[in-house]
Formats: sequence, C-alpha cells, structure tokens
Amino acid sequence: MAAVSEPENSGVPRRKRRRVWLIWLAAAWVVVVSGLGAWSVRRDAATVPEQRDIVTAVGDLQRTVGVLFAAADGDGRAVVLGGLDMVPDCRVTPVRRGMIASREVTVYVAEGEARTAFDAIAAGLPSDYRAEVSELRGGTRLSLFADAGNFVAIDGDAEAGAGALTVRVTTGCRPRGGTEPDRADPVPGGAPVALSALVNALGGTPSEPSMVTAVNCPEGGVAATYAVDEVAAPAGFEGRMREASAGGTLLRADESVWAYRLDGDSVVVVPDEKNVRISVSSGC
Repeated sequence: MAAVSEPENSGVPRRKRRRVWLIWLAAAWVVVVSGLGAWSVRRDAATVPEQRDIVTAVGDLQRTVGVLFAAADGDGRAVVLGGLDMVPDCRVTPVRRGMIASREVTVYVAEGEARTAFDAIAAGLPSDYRAEVSELRGGTRLSLFADAGNFVAIDGDAEAGAGALTVRVTTGCRPRGGTEPDRADPVPGGAPVALSALVNALGGTPSEPSMVTAVNCPEGGVAATYAVDEVAAPAGFEGRMREASAGGTLLRADESVWAYRLDGDSVVVVPDEKNVRISVSSGC
C-alpha cells in the first residue's frame, strides 16, 4: 500500500495564522477605541463631572459668568461682579478628592422688583441653558436655576421682597488637574469716570481702585467692577449721595446700601459706621 503524505496546508499552520490575524485585529481595535476615546474627551460634552477636571471646569465657569453678567446687567438693575472663589478640598468620590470653583454676581433692585429681575436674567441667558424661575413657600421665596452645560450650574434664591439678589455660578466638586487652574481675570479698561467723581463727592481723594474684578463678555469686550474701600464716611452722607446720584436711576437708598444706574454704569455704595465701600461696574 502506497504511503499517504500529510497535505501541505495542514490544520496546525492554519490555526497559527488565524491566531496571528486575531492578535493584529485586536491590536488595531485597541488603537481605534483609544483614538475615539481621546477624540471624545476633547470634543464631546461631559457625561459625568469627573470627565472635566477643575482646570477645564474653571474655564467653563468663567465663560458662563460672562454670559450671566451680560444677562444680569440692564435697566432697573445695579450689578457687582465677585471674584473667583476656590474651595480647595471636596470629595469627588469617597476615595477621591477634588476642588470646587464658584463666582457670584450680586444684583440690586428696587423694592418689589426681585421677580422681575430674575425673569429678565433668565430671559437674557441662552435658550439651551433652560433657565427657570420658580416661586416657593407660597410665593414668598424665589429661585433661579440654569444649566450652562458641562456640569456648570447657575443658581440664585432670595426672598420675594429682597432688594439684593445673589446669583452664583458653580462647577461642583471636580478632580484636580495636572496644573493649577488659571485664576486670572482678563484685563479691563480704565475705571469709569463715575468712580472718581463719587469718591470726590464723598470727600475722599480719588485714587486707583483697591480691587478690580473682570470677565470676558460673550460678544467680545470685557466687563468689570471697580471698587474703592475705606473711604471715610462723611458728615451729611445721605445728602451727598442724593446729589451724586441725581441724573441717574435710583434703585435702593437706605442705611445698608445705595444703588443706582448712571450713564449705563452700575453704582453701589455700602456704608458702615466709619467707612463706605464704593463699587462701579461697566457692563458688556
């Protein structure tokens, strides 16, 4: 009987080639998935807060504050821009620490105008923020909320009869990034003439602002609040303030605060027993 030889294309080499092909296919798939993941992190909206660290979140927050300030500034409202506040320690998860960034815009309004102001701010925000104003506790309390995207929130609440509304933008707790967040404000123009004029009217010596907070406007330009601290409270303070605010739109005038709009700027004066703090804000 003639000997039978094994076919050249036996099953062993074929299985080996298949394993090699599968290894290469798996490696290629890993590269594709990794590339898509990296692209998604850079391009797609975050689906959980942990996807955007505090370095990135601060940039999101600052842009949102610019949008909020532009919406809050307007007739019948005097605004003050606060500085960036960083909470250095929070819990992203029970075992992972992070940071929180927030910033406030304070809005002064005439008596009985709190709801009107919140409604105007909500209407001035982009439609995709889905801003809502709610009445709570039988209409005695107001709440504003908006979602700016990337887990940055806008919120404010106040008594219905409040004359000062604080609206806050916050990131929530975020993982620390590889670098420190950029805390610097943009560089604004010079202080409005109203600031030095008011310091002079109150018997002080005009000088450079003791604090300047600024933010980029959504359509370009920079909005800012210029503040002067510790101007000595003069005799006849109320009379001086009435003279200084003449020609403007007076919103608040009581022992805790004077707030008015003059030539498009917001002017806020907060007295205490010995000094006054003056803030003048230029809008977008």
